[in-house]
Amino acid sequence: MLFLRIALAGWAPDDGIAQAIRCELESLGHEVTQFVFDAPVPKGVDLVFSFAPYGPLLILANHLGEIPEQNRPFWIHWDTEGIPDPRIPWAIAGQLCQVRSWIGMKATEHKPGRVGSVFEALNKTGHRFRYVGDNIHAYRCGRLKLLVNFSEIYSHYYRSAGIPALTVPWGTSKLWYEDLEMERDIDVLWMGKRRTKRRNNLLESIRSRLESYGASMYIADGIETPFIFGEARTILLNRAKITLNLGWHRHDNVFSSRFHMAAGNKSLVISEPFQPHYYQYMEDVHFVAAPRDELVSRILYYIRHSEERMLIAENAYQLVTTKMTLRNSLATIMEATQYGGAT
Repeated sequence: MLFLRIALAGWAPDDGIAQAIRCELESLGHEVTQFVFDAPVPKGVDLVFSFAPYGPLLILANHLGEIPEQNRPFWIHWDTEGIPDPRIPWAIAGQLCQVRSWIGMKATEHKPGRVGSVFEALNKTGHRFRYVGDNIHAYRCGRLKLLVNFSEIYSHYYRSAGIPALTVPWGTSKLWYEDLEMERDIDVLWMGKRRTKRRNNLLESIRSRLESYGASMYIADGIETPFIFGEARTILLNRAKITLNLGWHRHDNVFSSRFHMAAGNKSLVISEPFQPHYYQYMEDVHFVAAPRDELVSRILYYIRHSEERMLIAENAYQLVTTKMTLRNSLATIMEATQYGGAT
């Protein structure tokens, strides 16, 4: 693999995902300079690497456009966000994505005032349309050279729109797990935003039913208890027998982020069924899936049957520490740069 000077775009100065990506890229032998996405691109780099995004991607595209084409670095974006409902015909969704992307840029350009406030208000909704619109615009204007997605379903969506996309699944960073040899005194852990009424109600129903059977549940939702990151997350995952995954719409891919945090810490992931974003995860081998009306009974089963729980958790641990690692995923992406993009 070629040695590259990489500018890694983070979405905040203390971006934990960016830190993990930087660590793994450096372990592959690359030189990495981290910068915040809305700052000018560092000079003298071969490649710009971005991911997510949590902010407006076209700010980065505009900064790259200020660099003469002959000196412009190769830009890779690893998209880890979702798409609009794929049941919406592309003839409609494509127009909405384009408009939503335009609104996002206008919101960042306008100074405070009546017109600016309108764009800012409109910019608070329809984020998935913006993600897709920004990606397509950045690719079609020639600045984004390689679009990578962490879901085959999402990559297919882009390909159907005429945008090549490489599928590379998410991976586990060595910074996200550690064997702390702690007692697993939490039966079930749930971490993340509640987001929707459906997810909130399901979470409360599961907790109520589990408590009626004497099972404990810890909810890190930023409301009852703070969101968990870094060492605090590793500690709780070392204490949790089971980590619960609940979707918030039919085509989401939240499973991957929960799984790759939990599996490295040998906490069994029990999830609602989800669409086949990848083939690598095997049900009842690496995780357990159950429809919503069976989740509590499956959770109680694996609380009581520790040997079966630990066997699946160990399988998942081996998967994410030897095969589905963040380092391996990044190596695949970096190899694709040698061929100029996706196929």
